[in-house]
Amino acid sequence: MRVSRPTSTDTRRLHLPTRTVGTAVVCLPARTPPAALAAQATATLAARGLATNGVLPHFHTHTRRTGKLVDRWNGLTSGGPINLLDLDSMRTRAAAGAAAEWLLWQQVVAGTRPAQPLWAFADRSAADPHRYPLAKAHADYLSQPRVLAMGAHNAIPGQSWPLPTSALEAFQAGYGTYVNLAWLAAVPGDGLAPHAGGWLTTRSQRLADLLDYLATANTHLARLPRDAHLVAVASPA
Repeated sequence: MRVSRPTSTDTRRLHLPTRTVGTAVVCLPARTPPAALAAQATATLAARGLATNGVLPHFHTHTRRTGKLVDRWNGLTSGGPINLLDLDSMRTRAAAGAAAEWLLWQQVVAGTRPAQPLWAFADRSAADPHRYPLAKAHADYLSQPRVLAMGAHNAIPGQSWPLPTSALEAFQAGYGTYVNLAWLAAVPGDGLAPHAGGWLTTRSQRLADLLDYLATANTHLARLPRDAHLVAVASPA
C-alpha cells in the first residue's frame, strides 16, 4: 500500500487510493488537444499521487477518425472523445463474459458451502492479532472447501478460464449481481479521476464498497458531455 488513509467518492476533495490500481480512467475536458491527451492524463494522476506506466488500450471504438484518438489497436484505443468511444459495446461484452464466468463458477463450486471472503478473516485478525495472526487468518480462508474448489480449478496447467478468488463475495451474491458488476466496471476500471478534481476508487475489497465506487463512477460518466475525453492509464502493481 502506498497510502494509509481511506478514500472517498467525494469529488470535491483530493483523496489518494487505498489499493493498487491497474486501470485508471482519467476524464479530461473537450478543449484538450488530442496530441496532449496522454501527457495530460498522466499528469492528472501524478497530481493525485498515483504512479503510471503509460496509457493502455481499454476502450472500444469503431471510428476511423484516428487523429482524435490516443492510438488505436484492433478496435481498441487508449482514449478520445466519448462520442467516438463505444462504451455500450464494452459494457455489453463485459456482462456477457461475466454471465458465462458465473455459470462456470457455479459448476466448479457445486456441492460446497458458502465461504467467507478474505476480508472477514483479516478483520478478525486485526481485532486480535496476537490470538489470531494474519498467517492463520489467510490459511483459514484458503482451507474453505469453496475456495479450495476454485483454487483447484485455477491450478490446472494452461487453465483458459481461471476464476478470481478475489471475486468470491461477488460470485456468491448471485448471477444477476455478478453480471451487473461486470457491466458497471467495464468502463471506469479500477479508479476514475474526474477532471474537476478528486479521485474515485473503492475503499476496500468489500462488495458493498465496490458497488459504492462503481455506482458513483458511472453516474459521473453519464453526466459528462459527449465531447469530453476519457483516457485509460496503466498503474504499476
